[in-house]
Amino acid sequence: MNATVTLTQEIRINGGATYAPGRSVPMAGYMVSLHGSERTIPLDAFGSAELDNYIQEYAYRVDADARLFYGAWVDGETVYLDLSMNVADRAEALLIGEFESQLAIYDVANGDVITL
Repeated sequence: MNATVTLTQEIRINGGATYAPGRSVPMAGYMVSLHGSERTIPLDAFGSAELDNYIQEYAYRVDADARLFYGAWVDGETVYLDLSMNVADRAEALLIGEFESQLAIYDVANGDVITL
């Protein structure tokens, strides 16, 4: 089974995932979504083809920056995809979140959403 099919299943089963080829999932720091990378897909239309298209569209950015990851989560009947930057410092993450016009950032270690 290819990685995209496996990741699609993980998103559906677990309600989300963080992924970058060849990298470990962050266990600390703060995830900040990058403005303009957000995509929404109805859950019933979400499959490995949609995820693969998104990954291919942004591969050049993820490959070029070790802090970037593909982020995905399910909220209700919608799948949200984005590019998320892992930032070690909370103050820096808050500034980047504001600059990127985000409503919140995610504290990886504590599993908390921090509203901006």
